[in-house]
Amino acid sequence: MAHILILSHDVIGARMAGTGIRYWELAHALAATQPVVLLAPQPPDLSGLALPPMLTCGSYTWGDAASLAPYLAAATVVIANGMLLLPFPTLAQISQPLALDLYDPIALENLELFRHAPLEQRIQQAAQDRLLLHQQLAAGDFLMCATERQRDLYMGALLAEGQITPTLTDADPTLRRWLDVVPFGVAPTPPTQHRHALRGTHPALPADAVLVLWTGGLWDWLDPLTLIRAMPSVLHACPQVRLVFLAGAHPGTVQPMQMPHRAEQLAAELGLLDQQVIFYREWIPYAERADALLDADIAVSLHHNHLETTYAAVRSRFLDHLWAGLPSVVSSGDAAAALVQTYNLGYTVAPNDVAGVAHALIGLAGDAALRATFAHNAQQLGAQLTWTQVLEPLRHFCQHPIKRPRGGLATSPLSVQPPLKQEQRMSTEPTEPQPLDTLIQRAEQLWQFGDPADAGGRISRMARYTFARLLAPVIAQQRDFNATSVQLFYALRQQQEQLQTELTRLAQAHPQPSPPPQD
Repeated sequence: MAHILILSHDVIGARMAGTGIRYWELAHALAATQPVVLLAPQPPDLSGLALPPMLTCGSYTWGDAASLAPYLAAATVVIANGMLLLPFPTLAQISQPLALDLYDPIALENLELFRHAPLEQRIQQAAQDRLLLHQQLAAGDFLMCATERQRDLYMGALLAEGQITPTLTDADPTLRRWLDVVPFGVAPTPPTQHRHALRGTHPALPADAVLVLWTGGLWDWLDPLTLIRAMPSVLHACPQVRLVFLAGAHPGTVQPMQMPHRAEQLAAELGLLDQQVIFYREWIPYAERADALLDADIAVSLHHNHLETTYAAVRSRFLDHLWAGLPSVVSSGDAAAALVQTYNLGYTVAPNDVAGVAHALIGLAGDAALRATFAHNAQQLGAQLTWTQVLEPLRHFCQHPIKRPRGGLATSPLSVQPPLKQEQRMSTEPTEPQPLDTLIQRAEQLWQFGDPADAGGRISRMARYTFARLLAPVIAQQRDFNATSVQLFYALRQQQEQLQTELTRLAQAHPQPSPPPQD
C-alpha cells in the first residue's frame, strides 16, 4: 500500500483559500483508501474539519530541507505543488515517484500580478517563472493540470523542451500517464445550513433581500469593479437586491492586493458602501461556507480578458456555486464560462461589460423560476464533479507509481540544438558546426541568467528567500562559467582573425601559379 506525502505551499486549516482547499480535499479523498500525510508551511488549525483515520497533518519550514526529510523517508509517493521546487529544489532528485501539480499557471498569473511594476522588474520575474516551469516539467513523473486547455498549454511546453520523446509515446501514445487533468472538485456531501450567515445579520441585509454573492477572493486579476458599477442600474430596476463580498484578508501568506481597497472605494464613491454593497473583512471558515452560500440567490465571478483567465483553472469558489445550487453570472472566456454555457447554469457576459452584468442580474433577480432552473442544473453538474471522481488520474498514479523515462530528454534549454536539415536527417555524417560569430552572439544573450526578482508579492518574496539560501551560489558559479565561455569565444575569434591575416600574408608572399586554361 502506498504511503502518500502531499506538500501544500499554502495554509491548511479552518480558513483556507483555493490552493489550500485543493490539497485538503485531495488528501481527504485519497486517505479513504491509503495512508496520507499532508504538510503545509504553517501548523494546520483543523477546527471544524473532520480528519479521516488515515490522514495525518503536519508542517514544514520553508527552505529547510531537514524539516521534510523524515516525511520523505517514510513516503512511497510524493505529491507536491510545483511551487515547492523553489524552496526545495532537491525534490527533483528524490527516488520516489513525484507528482507535481501545475493547476495554477504561475507565469501567466504573475503577468497580471506585476502589471504595474517597473518593466525591468517584470522582465526578471518572467525569466524566473520560465526557469521554474522548466524545472517543473523536467522533475515531475506525473504532471497534473486543471483543464484540457491547460493540458494543451503544458503539452506544447513539453514539446518545446524536448521532453516528448519516442520512449514516452511508445509507452503511452496519448501521454495521459504523464500529464493529465485533475480539476478542482465539488464536495461529495450536499451543503447543510446551520445558521444564517448573511440574512438578518446586517442592517442592510433583510430577510427578503435578493442576495448577490461574490464568493471568491478580491484578487488583482479579477474584476469586481464592473459588478459594483452595474449596481446602480440593478437597484433602479430591483431595489431589493444586495451585493455581498465574502472575501476578507487572505488566510495564507499572500501579500495584500490593491483590489479590496479599490472595490470598497468605488462602492463608497457610488454611495453604496455598507448599504447596498457589503464587504465581509474576515475570511469565512471553510466548514461554515454553506451558511453563507445557502443564504444567497445569485453568485457572480468576473474577470478581465487576459492570458491568466484564458488558462486559469475553474476557480475553487465557482465550484461552490455548483455545490450550493446557485445560478451564476460569469465573464466569458474562461473554463467556468464554458461550463455555464454548456450546462445552462446562468449567464455569461463579455469582460468589462457593465450593462451586460446589470441586464443579467436584473433578469435573475426578477424571475425566481429561472433562478430555480439554473440552480437545479448547477446541482446536477456538481454531482458529476465530486473530488472522488475528478482525482481518478491521480489515484491511478498513486496506485501504480512509476518514474517517468528520461532517456534523451533535454536537461536545459541551452542544450537544444538547431533542427537538422532534410539531407542531414538522412545522413550519419556529423552536422556542420555553427559559425563562431553566431555562437558568440548566442552566448552574449544567454550568459547572464537566473537573476532573482526584486519584486514584492507572494511569488517573489518566496523566490528571493529561496535563491538567497539555496540557488544563489549555484547561479554565481554558473555565471562565472558562462562569462569565461564568452571570453573563450572572444579569444578564439581573435586567434581566428590572426590566423586568417597570416594566411593572407603568406598567400601574397607566395602566389600560386594560375591553373591551365580549360578547353
